[in-house]
Amino acid sequence: MTSKKSDLKAKLVFFGTGQTSLEALQCLSEDFEIELVVTKPPATNSAGKSFKNSVHTWAEENSLPVLTPANKQDLGETLSAKDLDSELGVVLDFGMIIPSSVIDLFPKGILNSHFSLLPKYRGADPIRATILNGDESTGVTIIKITPGLDEGPILTWAELDTNRSNAQELRERLSVLNCGLLPETIKLYLEGSLEPVLQDESEVSHTHKTSKEDGIIDPDKSPVVLANEVLAYTGWPKSTIKTPDKSFIVLTAKASDRSAAKGKLEVIDKELYYGCEGGSLHITKIQPQGKAPMDAAGFINGYLK
Repeated sequence: MTSKKSDLKAKLVFFGTGQTSLEALQCLSEDFEIELVVTKPPATNSAGKSFKNSVHTWAEENSLPVLTPANKQDLGETLSAKDLDSELGVVLDFGMIIPSSVIDLFPKGILNSHFSLLPKYRGADPIRATILNGDESTGVTIIKITPGLDEGPILTWAELDTNRSNAQELRERLSVLNCGLLPETIKLYLEGSLEPVLQDESEVSHTHKTSKEDGIIDPDKSPVVLANEVLAYTGWPKSTIKTPDKSFIVLTAKASDRSAAKGKLEVIDKELYYGCEGGSLHITKIQPQGKAPMDAAGFINGYLK
């Protein structure tokens, strides 16, 4: 029996590169026909070996056509040359700004999932910004993209409590939230049931690009700031205490008003503290350089006795 046109899956072109992109692509593939996957080209490691990102690998394993443009110009030229049926594109964690010439190829434009409640935290690092600022809530915002960075009109959004999650945990929770929100948003948008709403420019804030140096713990900062950094920098760049001959990665910690020598690791009542401005960082899990992670008690017995 031939399917009715209304039963056919809508076609999409998907732009993405990272792990969050892969998770979005996987959930979208259940409800839509992925006409083309556009991702970053294979990278080369220090040994000179080329390897494909996880989006590229999964697409090939599932017999989806893949395009790997080297830059914006290449992206525009190669997509313009293709005879695409998709009315809509979807982009998430692509790693390349999409130019107007590409947006205009799609009659319905291109939608983007951004992991903050826009216009708050425009830019590439909204999850870390949320945690660093100690926000109690965050969410996912679906926008119709424009050439400006995260400036497009909003279609839908969903919120969740941060619950003191670290960066890895919060990314995973937001990805799950997105996989529920994005497919339904696309369906409603294609049906013409959603009207894009302009962002309030008076509420705009931006994220800054995180560097490796951001992970070095500064004892001149407050306990609250340092505790937020430990959560935000989990995975990378990691919150690290530097000493002249050693370094220690702080894996879990909380702010404390207990006094400890500034810039020093101290044992107080059999617990581990790092002195900083206005108090201390109460450390519960730590990883010495070149060693396995350990709880504070194991660290005290092995390093501070």
